Amino acid sequence: MQGTQTASAPRKVAIVGGGPTRRKAPFNDPTWEIWGFSSRKWRYPRISRWFELHHLTDLRQQLAVRKARRRTFKGYMRFMRRLRCPVYMAKKHPKIPQSVTFPVKRLVKEFGRCFTSTASYMVALAISEGYDVIGLWGIDPTSKSYSYQRPTLKYLLAIAKRRGIKIVLPKSLRLKIPSKPRFVRTKVLYAYGWRSKHAWWRDRVRRRLRALRRKRRRRR
Repeated sequence: MQGTQTASAPRKVAIVGGGPTRRKAPFNDPTWEIWGFSSRKWRYPRISRWFELHHLTDLRQQLAVRKARRRTFKGYMRFMRRLRCPVYMAKKHPKIPQSVTFPVKRLVKEFGRCFTSTASYMVALAISEGYDVIGLWGIDPTSKSYSYQRPTLKYLLAIAKRRGIKIVLPKSLRLKIPSKPRFVRTKVLYAYGWRSKHAWWRDRVRRRLRALRRKRRRRR
C-alpha cells in the first residue's frame, strides 16, 4: 500500500504597522505570525516578532515631542523590555532581554541597497526566510508621507510575487504591485543612516533642533 503525503501548511506572516488597518490584521488566526512595529500606544493582541531598527539617539529625538497616541521614549523602551518575543534592533541591546541583531548586511546583499522603511526590511526578511504568504496591515504606502518608501515596497512585493509568494492587502489599500521588479537604489539606508544629511525621516527632528538652538541663542 502506497503511503500518502500531506502537504505542510503554508507559512504566513502579517506585517503590522501603526496605521488604522492594523485592527484588521489576523490576530485571532494562529496560522499567521504577527510581526509588529510602531511607537503607538495601541496594544497588539499578540506579537510573534517586534522590529525597532532606529539608532536609540535617533529614536529618542523622534519621540521627544509628546503626542497623544504615541509612546514616550521611556515608555517605548519599557514596552520592548517586557516583550517575550524576539525584538529585532540595529544591534542587540543589553537592557532588552529578547533583542537580536537585525541581519541588514545579508538583506542588502540579497536585495540591494534599496531599504527606505521598516516595513521594507520586514518584507525582505519574510521573503528571505521563505514565507508562503505575506500580508500588510497598518501600513499605507500610497499616502504622501510614504513617497520615499513606496517604490521600494513595490519592488520587494514584486520580487515576492515572482517567487510565488501570495500577497494579502487590506481592501482599502489600493497598491498596484508591478509584474516585473524594478530596483530602486537609495542614498541612505533607512534607520541605519540617520546621521546622513539625506536622512529624510529626520527632517522634523532637524527643524525642531534648529528652532531650539535659535531659542537658546536669543536667551543669551
